[in-house]
Amino acid sequence: MTTGFLGTPAKRPWWFAAGVCVLVGLLLPFVWRHTGADLKVYRLGGAAILADPSTLYEARLRYISMPFTYPLFGGLVMVPVSLLPWPLAYGGSIAVSLIALFAIWRMSLRNHLDVLRKYFGRPHPAALVALVAASMLLEPVRETLSYGQINLILCAIVLYDVLVAKRRGLWIGLAAGIKLTPLVFFGLLLVTKQWRALAHASAAFLATVLIGFLLAPRTALNYWTHMVSDTGRIGGLAYSGNQSWNGFLIRVTGDLAGGGRLWQVVVLLTVVGGLWLTRVLWLRGEQLASVSVCALIGLLCSPVSWSHHWVWCLPLGISLLTATTVGRRHPIVVSATWFGLFLLGPIWWPPRGDNQELSWNLLEQLAGNAYLWLALAAAVLLALGTRPKAPVITKLHDALTN
Repeated sequence: MTTGFLGTPAKRPWWFAAGVCVLVGLLLPFVWRHTGADLKVYRLGGAAILADPSTLYEARLRYISMPFTYPLFGGLVMVPVSLLPWPLAYGGSIAVSLIALFAIWRMSLRNHLDVLRKYFGRPHPAALVALVAASMLLEPVRETLSYGQINLILCAIVLYDVLVAKRRGLWIGLAAGIKLTPLVFFGLLLVTKQWRALAHASAAFLATVLIGFLLAPRTALNYWTHMVSDTGRIGGLAYSGNQSWNGFLIRVTGDLAGGGRLWQVVVLLTVVGGLWLTRVLWLRGEQLASVSVCALIGLLCSPVSWSHHWVWCLPLGISLLTATTVGRRHPIVVSATWFGLFLLGPIWWPPRGDNQELSWNLLEQLAGNAYLWLALAAAVLLALGTRPKAPVITKLHDALTN
């Protein structure tokens, strides 16, 4: 009997996909920990823009202490969300995020069809449905969905810009105008010498900044000169959900003020090494891996990278299918291990909250900072990939495997 993608019988793939969807539907309520808290803050920002843009960063909800932290343009984007009734807004955010999740899988897999055919046979559309459904259980994805966050949407926008769009840069610039984290992808355009795309991204981003100044000049000036660097508005830096170098150093040293000089040195090394690997991967034709590594730079170097920001584990895990085979390691095993750990979410295993993270023992540090170790492992595996074309990668590969 012929088999379809994922090893399912060719005549029954839709039954397989339906079974996965049912299983996810049964399991998801047990890991759905939030009720759209971040979406409520988004709605607050949109409402503030409508009422008085100058109050955007002072407005608070009675039952949520978190303020709006995005640029003014981000608040403007949230205006339609603030106009919808809450059930429709929350349901709509989940629906749009699921569409983005589907797009992420589709764009990522499109660059890896040759390997997928090798291991699974001819792809079937039902397989994509099953993968999208199953990935809802990954910790960063389920956190994004339950919080009502926009991480999946921004990830899909960036991937579209880098992998699909004919006029690159515009969507990256607009995404950075909504939430600053996509600024890291300017580095990809820079090191790969995509000057026109970099100009497009810069122009689009500056346009969003200008719109903010037109809405509320003093508020915009205060945001870009003071509030943009105020990490105290984002939450407790020691919390285990903060999977960045800064969060790690705070938990290890016990210094709640941040990683200090050591953090700055680690950030510098990460930026230099990450951009080098970003360029190497791009030049050897691994565009998906390249943009995913660039995303890792932002995740690791940001003062705060909450676990739901790590939705980039999706394209990065797919990259591991084709770009990693060190020694006799099987790429499917590597990728399955990767997704399995993000499914389990070991960062939540140790005691957390109320700065309990400052007293973690060695094993708790290993589990509680798991996403950082996974990021480093992925970077090493990608650097030692099976299709190195750059001479420096070939020499490094030979030195470590002989």
